[in-house]
Amino acid sequence: MKRFHGGILLTDEIRINSENVNVSWAWYNVTQGTVKWSFKNYFTTTKSFLLFRNSYYFGNAFWPVYINNPQFNEKFAVSVSPLPDKGTANNSAPLCIAEFKDGKKIVCFIFTLSPGQEWSMLEGGFSESFQPSGFSASIVSVKPSAEYCIEYDQTQVTDWDQQTGTTLTGYSPNPSVFKSATAVADTGYVTLFADVIKEGKC
Repeated sequence: MKRFHGGILLTDEIRINSENVNVSWAWYNVTQGTVKWSFKNYFTTTKSFLLFRNSYYFGNAFWPVYINNPQFNEKFAVSVSPLPDKGTANNSAPLCIAEFKDGKKIVCFIFTLSPGQEWSMLEGGFSESFQPSGFSASIVSVKPSAEYCIEYDQTQVTDWDQQTGTTLTGYSPNPSVFKSATAVADTGYVTLFADVIKEGKC
């Protein structure tokens, strides 16, 4: 079973300014292992970005569970616009297809902020021994939405249940077709599971 955490940091709040998008985290509830991610767009134009932390892109680990269970309030973005602020505890970012220089693709969260906008959301699964690390905002350009046939690796659902003690399921049938915006990234390709993503119908 994989555990998706990074190295140990010695402070409760760390800030990194990445290409004029500021990223920071702070403990929201240490006992529950929940952190608050905060972002601010210092550009004079609207920007979209991915969050890279703990050696992978946020949202890539357990997205088949998120998309299939309504309590996570998740869906694929078919277009991008500045994220509405419903309060930190209620905010969520949509999923997207992220495409890298070598043409390889993953599923992960995409964040879009207007000039000067500040926005935050929660993430669980951390502890004082396993804190967020190696984080930055990866600025992306966004192509129009397209249909993708996506077959997910069942291991990520199994790992989710083992780590959380739940019996949630991924979407069915697997593979299925999703319509999604495509985030084109200049950063390196990293994936955690052997998901198969092909443009077009299954």
